[in-house]
Amino acid sequence: MARQAPPWLDHVAELSDADRYAAMTADERLACFVEVCELARTILAGRPDARTVLASVEPMPPLAERTWLRLVREARRGRAAS
Repeated sequence: MARQAPPWLDHVAELSDADRYAAMTADERLACFVEVCELARTILAGRPDARTVLASVEPMPPLAERTWLRLVREARRGRAAS
């Protein structure tokens, strides 16, 4: 019996990840964060080198660092305006 590809394989989201995140409520963002943390915990629990992985610090790629710093600035401006 031939296997079929799952129906979601070629699906392209209507919104970008950033737009989808921006559309979330604070509670939805928190739930997403908790889910990602739980997934990371599960993955690390199965790794014999979990301590080494957690102790290592890799520098962010330049584009990711610029994006992160921009988002921090925007969040601080938003907090100051409230």
